[in-house]
Order: sequence, then structure tokens, then C-alpha cells
Amino acid sequence: MYSAIATLLVAVGLGVSPVRPDTAEARAFAAQLDPVIDRALAEKRIVGTVVLVAKDGQVVYRRAAGFADREAKRPMSEDAVFRLASVSKPLVSAAALALVDQHKLSLEDPVTKWLPTFRPKLPDGREPVITVRHLLTHTAGLSYGFLQPEQGPYLEARVSDGLDDVPGLTLEENLRRIVAVPLSSEPGKRWAYSVAIDVLGAVVARAGGAPLPDVVERLVTGPLGMKDTAFVARDSARLATPYADGRPEPVRMGEVGLVPFGAGTIRYSPSRALDARAFPSGGAGMVGTAGDFMKFLEALRKGGAPVLSASNIQQWGTAQVGPEAQTQGPGWGWGLGSALLVDPVAAKSPQSAGTWQWGGAYGHAWFVDPKRNLTVVALTNTAIEGMSGAFPGAVRDAVYAALPAAPSVRLYALDCGRIDIADMGMFSDTGEHAGEHGTLSAPCFLIQHPRGTLLWDAGLGDKVASLPDGEEPVPGSRFRVSVTLVSQLAKLGLKPSDVDFVSFSHLHADHAGNAPAFANSKWLINAAELAWALGTPTPIGVDPRLVRGHAKDKTIAIPLDHDVFGDGTVRILKTPGHTPGHQVLMVRLPKSGFVILSGDLFHARENFEKSLVPPFNVSRSDTLASIDRVNRLIRNTGARLIVQHEPGDVRALPAFPAYLE
Repeated sequence: MYSAIATLLVAVGLGVSPVRPDTAEARAFAAQLDPVIDRALAEKRIVGTVVLVAKDGQVVYRRAAGFADREAKRPMSEDAVFRLASVSKPLVSAAALALVDQHKLSLEDPVTKWLPTFRPKLPDGREPVITVRHLLTHTAGLSYGFLQPEQGPYLEARVSDGLDDVPGLTLEENLRRIVAVPLSSEPGKRWAYSVAIDVLGAVVARAGGAPLPDVVERLVTGPLGMKDTAFVARDSARLATPYADGRPEPVRMGEVGLVPFGAGTIRYSPSRALDARAFPSGGAGMVGTAGDFMKFLEALRKGGAPVLSASNIQQWGTAQVGPEAQTQGPGWGWGLGSALLVDPVAAKSPQSAGTWQWGGAYGHAWFVDPKRNLTVVALTNTAIEGMSGAFPGAVRDAVYAALPAAPSVRLYALDCGRIDIADMGMFSDTGEHAGEHGTLSAPCFLIQHPRGTLLWDAGLGDKVASLPDGEEPVPGSRFRVSVTLVSQLAKLGLKPSDVDFVSFSHLHADHAGNAPAFANSKWLINAAELAWALGTPTPIGVDPRLVRGHAKDKTIAIPLDHDVFGDGTVRILKTPGHTPGHQVLMVRLPKSGFVILSGDLFHARENFEKSLVPPFNVSRSDTLASIDRVNRLIRNTGARLIVQHEPGDVRALPAFPAYLE
């Protein structure tokens, strides 16, 4: 067992809260991770490693194991300095974004603004515009030599990948060699891993007004106290010796290491880490410790300070390139500094959607799961096993096995009526289906969560069930109810008073009919929506009696998005336009993934597919902006959209009392 003093010193050095050395949480991580590390060492898949795990800002696991130098019998230490390879990329990307925050650089700047001679052409001879955003997202049309066969164009042009150490090669000359090779695709059209961050490094140096190492230190490593992270190792005695995969054990790298990788070969020059004359490779040229990199990742996870603004962190964690890129296999897209998990189901990963992840060719892996407040750094001195062998996946799975089980969430679709419409043309201001009859479903949804229950929309009203021919509150719209909401709740052993929260997509009567039955529940209502519904004159389609008089201490006015249970699984999202405070509900289910309940943002599947807007919406422009937001959410998360008024969408859900999980 590590000492309490050692734990405290390491945690303080990481810039995160210290963890007590013998908590149940720490023991759980050790029980899962220690065997994974021990097995990798015993099977001689890796030579040495440093693994750090932070949860909720506390170091919950830390271990250095194996050898930093096997032949010299020098054990691995927590302060070992590693050749970072592509772990350099997020550091240089963050420096670029820090310059954006300072208004010294724009993501939409053409690269030629900063590098006038960087003008690669397409195979047909055209010279396209490459922007800073293209570089950050690896969509510039560039490539890597190690991804190409022996006679590939980058190898023919002698382009450095930033891992070798070519005597006398400058960054300017390497850029000239890159320009000499035709682009592989039109910028912005396709994701391809590349030397783009080396090019970005040159842009950062120009925009930052100093050599790249100085700019990175000024903007990133200096403010975070990352004293061991630089482009040249400051303490060679702590530098971990690199090894390459081999049988029966990894092979110590010499002056030049050649390691097969896919169709190509990675060329390493370990001495580069000690060569101050080597050009500063933004994509692969830095060295550092696991503790330093944990500081960096935790700063970003907590919101970016003191390096980046919150708005840039939001972009960092937003898919700039969708999962079609398969940046780390199915389900993975790309943000502004790393791969981004869009679809955990497709990826077959325990990580949450929105997880950032990447690695480094000297044998490293890391990820940040913002939804679980989880950061993991696993640096090894063994290529390629430590990056893309069995080891990083086993570390990931062990980390999640040590976590408490994710909350189990269930979604029930309840039958809260149907609406017979005399003229379906009312739902489009461009004339579709004018004069046609139709029927809309009017469901309610119950979300069960370990922390409580939420009713989403309250249907047409149980009183309508007693009316043989229903009622027509608005000409041309006849409400019909065949089974009461109360009776359906009873099948789940619930009374209205047992429901913790009620929220409404909006306050039209067909979504609030049973609202008075939930007088004991906390109502989550958009503030603008409530003011509008209770205003004078009464808006068409609203019955203020349904919502007036609810206890103030049980009415929670939400101006923006709202996380109902505080864990990201059930989120109310602001989507105005149909009404001033219209909302949709986004639910993350453990097996089905993300589901979006549309409210009345769409009245039919066709409205979604064609962006049709009803003429009675309060704002056409707000509606279209909300449609765009939902489309982006679907693209970025792979969410399933349920159009609530579309009978086919509702029928496709498990029939009550079955549920979606």
C-alpha cells in the first residue's frame, strides 16, 4: 500500500484533490487495474508503464510498474519522462485555441495568412483554401508517411512524420516537402490522420510571435505548471527507454527504430528527445510525464481555465467530424483536439458519448469521460502495444468495472389519446397536405430513474375518456381518449402523487391536459413558456386553467437547458419556435442509447425530414434554428428521434407496460 504522504504529494502535483490512500473507491480501482498491468508485464507485452486515474477531481489510482530501462534494471517511476509522440497533438491544439481566445487567430483563417508559401494542390492542379479548422480536424487533405506503403508519395518526398530525426531538417523545409505532394482530398470533405498538427505548429508560432516551444510554454504548459513537458527532455536521467513490440519480449529501440504499422512502417529516432536542433514537431515532438498530462486533461475537463475558455472547451468536445470517419473504429468522430465518441453502442465501449480519446505511437493511451468526471492516462514505453494493442482496452474496461454501475433508466410510452385533424395542411406553411384528414398520436412518457420519476407531457386529459365522441376544443381538432393516464400509472404501482417531476414540451392543451392531477409533483417549465401561457390575451390552443395555481415552491422555472437528475441521462433542451419556450427531451438509455422526444417541434415525420413549419408557430426563424439544433444533436450523438404526434413512431416503441431501456 502506498503511503498517505506519497499519495498527497502526487495528487497535489497533479493539481487535483488528494485521495485518501485506503478508500473503498481506491481499493475498487486497484482490484481491477492491478491485475491488468501485472498480466501485461508478465506476458511481456509491455516493459513499463505509469497509469493514473482521476475521478471527480481526485486521484483514485496511481501506479508505476515494470522497467523504465529493462537492461539497466531501472524501475519505472511515476515521474518518468516519456517521448509523447501524438500525445503532443492536444497540447499544440490547445495552444492554437488559446490564441483564438486572444483573438490572435481564427479557426476560419486560411493557412496562407500565416504561411504564405503553404499552398498544396489537388491532383487536378487546383489550389484549395485550407483553414486552421481543417488542420485541427485533420480534414485538410494531408496524410502521414507511416500510413503509406514504402513507395508512397510522402516517403518519396522525404516528409518527416515528426518521430524521426533527420540532421539539418527544418520545419520550413518539411513544410515545403509536404506542399510538394498533392492533397488526398478536397479540404473539409474527408477525415484523414495526418501531419496537419505539424503545420498547425508553424501557424501557432507565427500567430504567437515566437518559436513553437515558447508559445506552447507560455500558453499551456507554463500556466499549468507542467515543468517536465517540452520539446526537449530537461532531465535525461528520467527519460524512459523505448521498446518495440517483439517476441518473446519487446525489443529495445536503437538509434533508428522501424516498427510495422498497418500497410506502412513507423520510423523512430529516440535520440530526437535530446536533440535541441530537431525541428519542433507539433504532432509528435514533445516529451512529458503522466502527471503533467493529467494536469492538462483535468484542466480541460473542468472547463479549460487557465488555458482555454469555456466556449472553446465546448467546441473541443463537440463532433466536428461525425462517426462516419471512424477515427478509432465505429462510433468515433473527431472534435478539435482528439477523437470523440459519438455512439458508444456502435463502438461497443463502456465510455459515455462525448468521451475524448487518443494515444501516442511510443505506446500511450488516454481518455476523458466528461459525463463521468473521469480522466485516465496510461503511458508505456512499448510501441505499439501501449497505444493500440490489448493493453489500453484492458485498462479502459478495468476502469469502468471499478465504477459504480451507471444509473438504469427506463422510458415508458403511455397512451394519452389521439387527435383527429380535419385539415393536415395546418402543419405546414408551404401547402403540403392541404384539405387532407389525418390522425395525430398524443402520448405521455414516463422516465424512471434511480433518482426519481419524470412525466414528460400530460396528454389530452383523462376527463375526455368519459366523452363518447371526445371533444373539439379547437375547430378541426377532435380529442379522443380510450384509456386514462391514471390507470396506466397504476399498472406500474404509481399514483400521480408518486411522480417526482412533470415537464411539458409546451403548454398547448393537448400536452397539459392532465397537469392538475400532479399537484404534488415538481413542475419543470420553461420560464418564457409559462409567462406566455398565462398572459393576456390567452394564446390559441392554451387552457390556462390547466397550469394556473400550481404551488410556487413546486414550480421550477428553467430558462435554458436542464439536467433533470444531474447525471446527464435525462436533459430538457430549449427549442423555441412552436411556442416561446418549447422544449424537447433527450434521454440516454443504457441499452438503446440516446432518444429525443420531439414535443411539437415536429408534428409528423415529414415535418422533420423536410423542415416543414406550421403557420401558427410563434416564430418561423426560431423553429428552423431549433430544427437545426436537433439535427446536430442527432448527427453528433446518433440519437433516435421520436416524433410524438407521429403514430408510426409511437407504435414502434415497446407497447406499454413494456419499456425502452
